Amino acid sequence: MASIICFGDSITRGESDAVYGGWADRIKTRLIKQFLETDQDRVSVFNMGISGETTDGLIQRFQPECVTRLSADNNNTVLFGYGANDLACEDGEHLVVIGSYIHNLSHCIEFALEKGASVVLINVTPIAAHLDGIPNINQRIRDDATINHYNKALLDLSVKYDVALIDVYTPFNADKEAYLTADGLHPNSAGHALLYEVITSSLLS
Repeated sequence: MASIICFGDSITRGESDAVYGGWADRIKTRLIKQFLETDQDRVSVFNMGISGETTDGLIQRFQPECVTRLSADNNNTVLFGYGANDLACEDGEHLVVIGSYIHNLSHCIEFALEKGASVVLINVTPIAAHLDGIPNINQRIRDDATINHYNKALLDLSVKYDVALIDVYTPFNADKEAYLTADGLHPNSAGHALLYEVITSSLLS
């Protein structure tokens, strides 16, 4: 048996996907079906996404929640999908500044690697053009330049720790307005379908 443990925010949780409940749950459904219809081993998929969470929240819960879901046969993959909330600017300050963001993820990556898990980073999807640098309903500001700054930090972490990075920003950005809900931040069902396709092509190939 193997485990895929998906930590992240509301995008990982999939709360705006009215069809299948998000990219992580789409992976879970696929692997359940695969197990039932073939002789391949069971893979347990855990959706650990929490709406609104930043890496400050992740670091508080990561170790105990990760350990309890690790497969005994040491066939484990841990995914991290963070940044959309960390980089949001409120009252002139990012919710999690870039240095703390890097520190938090580094701590969690190191722990997962120490436990023998494979680590996968997923970068941040783009914001809708009409909200780029504009306060949203919660008075939080996100802009494309900052998204790229945090995505560069993820790329650097992937190189530093020799772990996989899945680029969802680039394919999403090609037609982002078609993949976002009215709030300009969360993927709609079509967006989650795209995320699922991009992530599974790397994760399950």
